[in-house]
Amino acid sequence: MQSITRSTFHVILLCSLALISFKEANAADNAQIHQQIQQKTAAIYSDLVAVRNDLHQHPELSGEEQRTANVIAASLADLGLEVIRDIGGHSVIGVLDTGKPGKSVAWRADIDAIPTAEGVGHNCGHDIHTTIALGMAEVLYSLKSQLTGKLIFVFQPAEESYTGARAMLDDGLLTAVHPDEFYAAHISPMPAGLVASKADYLYADYRQVNLVFTNVTEPEAIIALVKQSIRSLQSVAEDSPFWNTANLMDPTIGLGHPNTIYQNYVVVENHFDVDHAGDALTVSGYVSASNNALMESINQRLRQKIANSEFAAFFVEVNNQATQLTYSLQRGNINNAAQLTEQSLQSMAKVYGGRVLKLYGVIPDGRGDDFAYFQQHIPGTYFLLGGSDFSKGIVAMPHAPNFGVDERVIEYGVNYFSSLLVERLGL
Repeated sequence: MQSITRSTFHVILLCSLALISFKEANAADNAQIHQQIQQKTAAIYSDLVAVRNDLHQHPELSGEEQRTANVIAASLADLGLEVIRDIGGHSVIGVLDTGKPGKSVAWRADIDAIPTAEGVGHNCGHDIHTTIALGMAEVLYSLKSQLTGKLIFVFQPAEESYTGARAMLDDGLLTAVHPDEFYAAHISPMPAGLVASKADYLYADYRQVNLVFTNVTEPEAIIALVKQSIRSLQSVAEDSPFWNTANLMDPTIGLGHPNTIYQNYVVVENHFDVDHAGDALTVSGYVSASNNALMESINQRLRQKIANSEFAAFFVEVNNQATQLTYSLQRGNINNAAQLTEQSLQSMAKVYGGRVLKLYGVIPDGRGDDFAYFQQHIPGTYFLLGGSDFSKGIVAMPHAPNFGVDERVIEYGVNYFSSLLVERLGL
């Protein structure tokens, strides 16, 4: 190794000191902008609650969100954002273009409501999602001079029908805007103030499996074999604490613990359909799995079980044609980009500390979100945002008849996700 001259050493030292000073200055700038985000959010909080109350009082079903879209578009236009409307339905897009080069980062908010016993209601929290996104747009527009690149706010209709995202894609969303990264969040029954996510699957994948036979002479025996074969796929014992949904948030076995019981599982529904016509027989079962590798192994495992049985000669195929979207191959499943998710959780945790949680488990109760279709084109992350206050009996369980939300989640959401987008722009 050659020796370093004194002059060269001084140059290296000066460069190192300059780099340290730059990093310290950049960190200070970042801290300041996150303080500005929180101050602006606090200043507009009461206005945002009023917006939420208005949306809550005027819920609209999937495909019927015209008034909601008008409220959103007017709000974005008043801010000064470019507004794009009606891509794939009653959608609204707001573009905050800083005029400076940089990444394009998008945020999705779903805007539709659901049928309820009383008629129509926001029992899935989309009024909260919409309000948070409008708050983010206002906060970040106020900081436009400090930002680079573009921020894109996508207000998506028809999430509940699982048609809105694909309709927007089919109608040219990614021609109108093409973000480098895409993010979204959903209200969850976690306590208000918590936000969480994980890489890869967040919700279990569901699949219908159909085993087809021909020249059948002993249908009852084959039906019994197929039911036993499908049931044998289940990896969770009947007496497991897995089945108690309260354990999803348990600190020792729940979603947030590295040794969670909600990972590497296959679950089988105790329901089967039989179609027997002539000598043709199809037996259908319904399974869920916590990761793609397990799900993709199921058909082969069933083929092997039948091949080793006395009815192998009558077996035609196993397929996944589905009669319901939930069990269809076409149903997208939330699949968070690993690197973006890790980076996003880390950047939010630097600002908001222990309120940002990394999950390890996969939610098993059949939930989903068609934001998954956006993720098939643009890398992105989907977050869960706590909305409950158990001390007041407020439980933010989507679609529950007693669904409620602690309105403080509006402030939390605007703060957390505005800070996230600022960080993702690379400031």
